[in-house]
Amino acid sequence: MQIIWNINTLTTTGASIVSLGTFDGVHRGHQAILQELQFRAQQTGACATMVTFEPHPQLVLQPMDRKTVGILTTIEEKIKILNDLGLDRLIVAHFSPAFAAMNPQFFVEEILLKKMRMQQIIIGHDHAFGINRSGNLDLLQKLAQKNGFTVDSLSPLQINDKIISSTLIREHLRSGDIGKANELLGRPYSISGMVVHGFGTGKSLGYPTINLRPYSQYKLIPCSGIYASRTSIAGHPYKSVTYIGTRPTYGHTERVIETYLLDFKNEVYGQEVDIEFIAYIRGDEKFASPADLVEQINKDIFKSMELLEQQPS
Repeated sequence: MQIIWNINTLTTTGASIVSLGTFDGVHRGHQAILQELQFRAQQTGACATMVTFEPHPQLVLQPMDRKTVGILTTIEEKIKILNDLGLDRLIVAHFSPAFAAMNPQFFVEEILLKKMRMQQIIIGHDHAFGINRSGNLDLLQKLAQKNGFTVDSLSPLQINDKIISSTLIREHLRSGDIGKANELLGRPYSISGMVVHGFGTGKSLGYPTINLRPYSQYKLIPCSGIYASRTSIAGHPYKSVTYIGTRPTYGHTERVIETYLLDFKNEVYGQEVDIEFIAYIRGDEKFASPADLVEQINKDIFKSMELLEQQPS
């Protein structure tokens, strides 16, 4: 997959079939757009091209006093997923207040048509861009008649009568319904980051854990609790149990992500790991004693192994 990191320095490309969007999560609805993009590109010999916005527009536009949106995929995660799905070209547009205020007609005619030689554009059912979100389906259809390209808006993909959306996935993750979130994503939700030093609590209990620091401060962390998980280190997946919480048994207040790997004992400080959340086991709890906590950890490990055995590797 070709990656163009700066849309402002884009030189004229070959003919393109284009889709625009943030594509946060690259969920099954986004994947349906990509499949249609690829199908049409194969028919015409053009390049299947996605234009994505970085950072997430809500991080730029939302008022400072509002709760920050949790992103489902960092740009690095998005690139990996799209590359694995076979996209031809990804163009990254730096999202800023100035970009948000851009005249959408200028964007279409000067960038999509002149520089990208767009033949067709495919958008999601609710997509809009430019000043006051005026770059909508109606405008694109008018510009298509004027400039000789085609435009299509795909119907939303639904599961159980609910439209798949990044917002709905965030709701499921924050409520602990990891199963539904994964179903909408089409893969397990994951967090990538660096292994850092913790407090050594797990080791003192006989269950040494790795402590994850996510690469992005804006990455959505699922609700506190215990999860059956898979943790990849240097490309090798290991069965694991992941804890998210504040460790109330010990009176701590900082929220952490700790993972116990079932068949791995090496030191990995400073290394990159990727945690996939497979199933939610229980919520965070305060125990009367470390011995009670250890008893529950044993149950959590047994339950995690049971759940992971039911999952494809």
